[in-house]
Amino acid sequence: MEQFVRVRVVQGNGMDLSLFQFDYDLTFAVFFMNADKTIYGRFGTRADFEDAAKDISIESFKGALEAALELHKAYPENRAALAAKTGPEPIKKTPEAFPALLRYASNLNLNGRIGDQCIHCHQIGEAQREIHWYDRKPVPDAVLYPFPMPDVLGLHFSPKHRAKISKVDSGSAAEKDGFRRADEILTLNGQPMISIADVQWVLHRAPEDATLPATVDRHGEKINLTLTLKPGWRKGSNISWRTTTGELRLVALGGMVLQDLSDAERQRNGIAETEMALRVENFRRGDRRSGGQTNAQRAGIRRGDILVAYGDRTDRLSESGVIGYVLQDKPQAKMLPLKLLRNGEQVEVSLSLE
Repeated sequence: MEQFVRVRVVQGNGMDLSLFQFDYDLTFAVFFMNADKTIYGRFGTRADFEDAAKDISIESFKGALEAALELHKAYPENRAALAAKTGPEPIKKTPEAFPALLRYASNLNLNGRIGDQCIHCHQIGEAQREIHWYDRKPVPDAVLYPFPMPDVLGLHFSPKHRAKISKVDSGSAAEKDGFRRADEILTLNGQPMISIADVQWVLHRAPEDATLPATVDRHGEKINLTLTLKPGWRKGSNISWRTTTGELRLVALGGMVLQDLSDAERQRNGIAETEMALRVENFRRGDRRSGGQTNAQRAGIRRGDILVAYGDRTDRLSESGVIGYVLQDKPQAKMLPLKLLRNGEQVEVSLSLE
């Protein structure tokens, strides 16, 4: 750590979004940079709400620090390989330029210090999505499913290492492409990998249909592989845990928290494996103007109800899948018909998307 100049950024006000592009749902994110703003890599990965440290460790942070120093020693000869670690021009230059965050634009006092309110990172992610939703336009996959975990392609990584594969799902795209357990990804799409977050960055910036060249260290031997991306590959991402999904939950789910039924529960309720079966676990953030009730509660939906049809979809969808369906396939809809099971009886309701 002594070899680094350490800077801590504690709020998003005035943040340069042309430089600081990262997963805005993270609790802890690190940029390794040269003084000329060249980015060596990122650190910080998260895949659920309950355990923020499940996918990172002090060991992997140490490995990323060491790798960043290695890249720094080779700079500027490796400048070309690092170019893509800086993102494209952002939609807005600073968070305050987003319509949803405009109220923070004058929130500076005469000493140039941040006033009473600061912009949280998750608000930046929310603002990026709201631009599409408030215009009633489909939210693109890259915006709705940001920084996808590699497990959507069948790759699982060890939290103790830089970018070392701990498991490859059977039948997955990654397995078909030749990736194996214990492979350590050295480069992906031409970029040197120093952490799982670097892998996520490449996937975040990847097109919908592509093959990404990769170099892996397999027991000391360098192997060249390709990682295949097919249209719609991001949709397997779980976005339910994300704080930035909060506003989307209010709109697309009426505030519901949904859980897919287990196989045993499906059997007890006579629901096939391929059919929709989402139990209403709870409700989040009701509107104070309506006595704290959510749109789902106002529609008559209760905890314990089992959703079996959402609009025109009756196939098996996760909670994230339902959110994606509404925001991408039904952006113009103001109401959606829902069918649910309550104590074995089918009930039909209409859910407001306002």
